[in-house]
Amino acid sequence: MNLNFNALRILFLFGLLSIFSEKVMAQHMFKEKFEDCNTKRFTTEKDSISVQENEKDIIYVLANNFTEENVKNIKGLLSLQIIVDTNGSSCLLSITNDTDINTKKLNIKQIIDKKLTWRKPDKKTSVLLGIKFYGTEVEKKRIGMSKEKGFHVIN
Repeated sequence: MNLNFNALRILFLFGLLSIFSEKVMAQHMFKEKFEDCNTKRFTTEKDSISVQENEKDIIYVLANNFTEENVKNIKGLLSLQIIVDTNGSSCLLSITNDTDINTKKLNIKQIIDKKLTWRKPDKKTSVLLGIKFYGTEVEKKRIGMSKEKGFHVIN
């Protein structure tokens, strides 16, 4: 990918700031909210990645579970909040879908809840992700949240 890293970082942070400038409900970080997640006592990643992905990361899971048409045509930014329990299971809690395909057609809640697993974390954790689709290319960023830095890209 030949995009300037700083330009991409600014794009992600701008997108996240615009999302968070709206009224944020208690534990849901993004516009579209989903039910059926156990939100009792979880932490959020702060300054570093604390929940490790399995070999089949979210990009792999989405690419192998979206319809062929969606894989070929999707462009834009997905911002996701996923609760990862201590067994490594996922539950999509909220999303902002700024892609050209609507959320229902992506079937993303079912895909993430049923297909995406992580290495078992020590604590139930909210993972924030930004995924930018550029036609045949994809870029993923993890977002941390701390009192000192606010929302920021973490590695």
